[in-house]
Amino acid sequence: MRFRRAQPKSSTTDPDEKSSGDNATNASGEADGHDEDGQDHADSEGQDRLEKDAHGHKELRFSKDQKGEMEEGRKYEFKLPFDVRWIQSNWSWSKWKPAIRSAIANWISLILVVIPATEKLIGQASFLILVAGFMSPPSDPFVAVLEREILIMASVTLAWAWLCLAAKLASLARVSVDPSVSPATVFTGQYIEAAPTVIMAVFLFLGSSFFLYVKARQGPGPFIFGTILGCICLDLSFTTANFFPYPYYAIGQAIVVPIAFHSAISLVVSLLVFPSTVSAQYRERLSGVLSPLVTVISEHRKLLQTCTTDPEFSASAITAAVGKSEAGLIPLAASGRLMKRDVVWCRFSPTDLVDLQNWVRRLSVRANGLGIYFTLIDPLRERFPVTPAASRPGTPARGTPSQSRAQSRAASRDREGSDNGSLPVSPATEVTHLESEGGEDTTRVHISTPHRRRSHVVNDQSHSHHLPRHSHRTRSPHRHRLHLPHLTHLTPQPEQAVGVFESMRYLDIEAAHLSHPLAAHYTQRATELLRESCDDLLGSCEKAIHDACGWLGTMNKSRFKFWQKDGEREKRMKEREEGMEKVAEELRGTLGTFMHEKRHLVLEPYRSSLDPRLVASLQEIPPHRHLFHCYVYQYHLMRVAQLVLEMLDDMIKKEKERKRARVWFPTVPLSRLWSWNNWEVAENVEHDDDENPDVIQGMAPEWVEDLGEPSRRDPDALPPRNVFEMISCRLYGLAAGLGHGNALFALKAGLFTVVLSLPSFLSSSATFAYENRFVWGVFMGQLTLARFRGDTSFGLVSRILSTFLGGVVGITIWYISTGSGRGNAFGLAAVCAVCFPFFYFARIYWPGPPMTNIIFFVTVALVVGYSWQDTHLASPVNPGFGYSLAWKRFVLVTAGVTAAFLASFLPPSTTLRRYQRRTFATSVNEIGAIYCSIISFANTPKDARGEAEQQEIIRSLIAIRAKLKRSIGLRENIIYEFSMRGRWPLERYHTILELQLQISYLLSHLFSVIEQLEPSWTRAFLRRTRFIDPDFVGDVLAVISLISTALRMGNPLPQITPCPLLGRFMAHQDGLHIVEEDGDYGLPRTLNIDTLENEQYMFFCVAVSTSYGIVTRLDRLMVATKELVGEQYHIHGVGFEMRFGEAESGTRPSSIRPARDA
Repeated sequence: MRFRRAQPKSSTTDPDEKSSGDNATNASGEADGHDEDGQDHADSEGQDRLEKDAHGHKELRFSKDQKGEMEEGRKYEFKLPFDVRWIQSNWSWSKWKPAIRSAIANWISLILVVIPATEKLIGQASFLILVAGFMSPPSDPFVAVLEREILIMASVTLAWAWLCLAAKLASLARVSVDPSVSPATVFTGQYIEAAPTVIMAVFLFLGSSFFLYVKARQGPGPFIFGTILGCICLDLSFTTANFFPYPYYAIGQAIVVPIAFHSAISLVVSLLVFPSTVSAQYRERLSGVLSPLVTVISEHRKLLQTCTTDPEFSASAITAAVGKSEAGLIPLAASGRLMKRDVVWCRFSPTDLVDLQNWVRRLSVRANGLGIYFTLIDPLRERFPVTPAASRPGTPARGTPSQSRAQSRAASRDREGSDNGSLPVSPATEVTHLESEGGEDTTRVHISTPHRRRSHVVNDQSHSHHLPRHSHRTRSPHRHRLHLPHLTHLTPQPEQAVGVFESMRYLDIEAAHLSHPLAAHYTQRATELLRESCDDLLGSCEKAIHDACGWLGTMNKSRFKFWQKDGEREKRMKEREEGMEKVAEELRGTLGTFMHEKRHLVLEPYRSSLDPRLVASLQEIPPHRHLFHCYVYQYHLMRVAQLVLEMLDDMIKKEKERKRARVWFPTVPLSRLWSWNNWEVAENVEHDDDENPDVIQGMAPEWVEDLGEPSRRDPDALPPRNVFEMISCRLYGLAAGLGHGNALFALKAGLFTVVLSLPSFLSSSATFAYENRFVWGVFMGQLTLARFRGDTSFGLVSRILSTFLGGVVGITIWYISTGSGRGNAFGLAAVCAVCFPFFYFARIYWPGPPMTNIIFFVTVALVVGYSWQDTHLASPVNPGFGYSLAWKRFVLVTAGVTAAFLASFLPPSTTLRRYQRRTFATSVNEIGAIYCSIISFANTPKDARGEAEQQEIIRSLIAIRAKLKRSIGLRENIIYEFSMRGRWPLERYHTILELQLQISYLLSHLFSVIEQLEPSWTRAFLRRTRFIDPDFVGDVLAVISLISTALRMGNPLPQITPCPLLGRFMAHQDGLHIVEEDGDYGLPRTLNIDTLENEQYMFFCVAVSTSYGIVTRLDRLMVATKELVGEQYHIHGVGFEMRFGEAESGTRPSSIRPARDA
């Protein structure tokens, strides 16, 4: 046997640069290996090769020299300084329709502004109609626009009503009330009094806190623009109404009227110009999830025909396509939220389309499982992390090395590691990866000091029979002394090693599970048999999914063709129905052949020893892990085919039932027509930066309580006994809620708003503030201040830049339209008619931060609109137009966002670093709840399982993965956080993120296979995996709870934990056998070829393999969390005495967890 060193992980690699497919790891938890040294297998340099690919086509390959010349030539190619691929991907007529519709709506608003009569009707703040048009464009379907505009109008009218109440109370506190004063004298500030000003400031504080609390509490959703415009209405109204010596209620009207005009125009245009429905958007997004799956199946067929030892053997194209498919599930869920509120004329009802979402969700996850095989057979896959520590010489450890699939690549990496001149300060760790008989990964650790690292590099050929054994120690008994820090000893010290306890236990576990020396040969043979058995079914699935996408695109093509004859329409529908039935029958036949015949081809290497009808062969049979690998692929392919077939049958059924188009009205109750909660998925949820780390959007709130059975208790109080105590508890809950994150942020932001408004409240500075529009800086600083310091710092940079660029574009449009004059209505209308479609195309589809996008176009609209208003509408104070206006806007925005940046350091101050920890703590907690729900589902009789429960589990797993993937984008602002504590451990957080994503995928795969198991096989599976053993399940849940609590609080974990769970999990593992002991399961007790051909046995093996992946990832997650938060509760000698004492006597430890040794 031979062994191979692991590929060294570069310390300069940024985890954020990995592809999205790297995050979607599989049931074995192994990341896709990337062959960096694959070109070592190429032929001699200077020769071109024409080779045939998997389909027999010839392709040209270049030598190293020619590739170098080509790369050098590319240096002279012109490259754009920014990414414009989003333009090409959205450059289609269907994508231009929302942009044109939005442009027409705002151009109509501009026409109302430049016409003198309508401008006077709109009022003194007519420019707000243009600002609102860019902030909330009618680019969505009519129902979504209606919902958003209703919430906007409700917010601004509520702000107006709040102003009216404040103005009335302030007038009661005023010494003199004089409604006859002239506007010219009002804005001199001579009528400002102390008592009314205090009342106005208090009301401004409360109103701003309310809207900002709603904004933070509801998160991304339809409330976002309503709360923003509500804050703007408050700021403008209160800073202006304070000048008047009487209650001036009309100031709120001046703000509400232009916004009301905008809402009316948006609703009318969304109905008349390229009208769109939620159902049409839903169909498009359904196709967006299904279309990448066609690419996935095609790439599978290509990769199965590639040699597994070929340097080009990589599943990166598959993982990228699967990631693209699953990325469309969240927008699909956002559209599904409004489907029951849609009004549409078509053959199929909105609920008919929502039913298809269940199939699409499962297909996307099963497509991820289909790629598991290619990572299972990759020898470069991820291993259990072993933490380097000080070595203890002279203590051997058991182990036998294994053979690598690509020895030349491993040797090349060994040479690169040996020739590296920079040596680490801490002890180095040499890791050798081994494969167990069960197909799982093992790890060997060689620890050496830096100056002897070269001598420990192991050669594959010379060390094939003996592996030196080492052990770990965390500290010496002489180190238990207190060392006080001195100024003369400020040199950086290496971190204390963590996870040593788990690493040693894994060394003992892995010693008995080694790989086969002919693993590469067996893998290639298994892949060939797999291709032979699965290619026909893959082709049928590819064709069926393609036809399903075609049906979604043509299902409503003829709904408005009233002139078409009924006979012609029925003939076309009949042809479409027969075509789909033909595809379904072809897939059904291929699936039947696969299940009864072709899937047994992978058993050929095992027949000689297990089939009594054949003569036993002297040739050694492959280890059973290769069969398990094939089973995993065949199961997921079979589930993909079954789901596609069920989806086609559902489509055919709907095609037969719905013959004529009709009007479909909303089916949601009137009381819930416009309901919204922060558990639902919003349209811009993937890009919004105001997300709650304690909430997972897309999960039902009752699901958090794990089926409603367990519940929290107050450790400081007993449950209430009477009505008085219940009321008291409610009041206490309301008071305690003010100390939560969202409430504290809202109070801080409200106080910050009042501080910024002080120049407008003081008589000495109020006139200067009004003349120079200080209110622009007020609401810009108010809306820049975010819950997390990193988001505020990012807002400082992005809003200053977007304001500057928006001002440049705004004054460019203004001076092009008017030249050196004071505005030309025809010129401005013409220029905006040309620019608006392109502006809205960028406003809708630019993939950058949404608020940066909005601020840019809002600045353009403000410069253009305010310049026109200043030159054509009489006002007591004119801030200017064109360049002077843009410069004032830029200066005030810079001042406001700078003030917000400084205020972000004042308490309460929350960082994105803490946000990441709390997000991961929440997701781990929910993963534990879903794990319990899946095991409970397996324990429930099949006839008692509900469809709603199944869909909720699937929906929750998708929501958790979406939450985790969104955290990747949100953490980008951490670089803007200034901290004296040191660098943020990006790689450690990324490891936790990847492990949680892997566990969530594994839970999806486990849930899928449990649905297929018969009750007897389910009981055997639960018995073998110990998932119904209270001791083992208690350890699993304790590990999840420990990890979640440690991440949320930042507390160190105990040095000794229930991990590793793998040792106790493998207590009942028996290779190809079903159960260790005879039990009343009604299952085969003799292992023969008939057992291997049993479909339920395949499901059983896949479930066990998937459970193994879940347990190993929980062990890795524990170590990854320890690397983040550290360890505590050290007991010297625990685990070491047992390990070394029994090792010297030649016996294996009797227990994986040495709790009794403590």
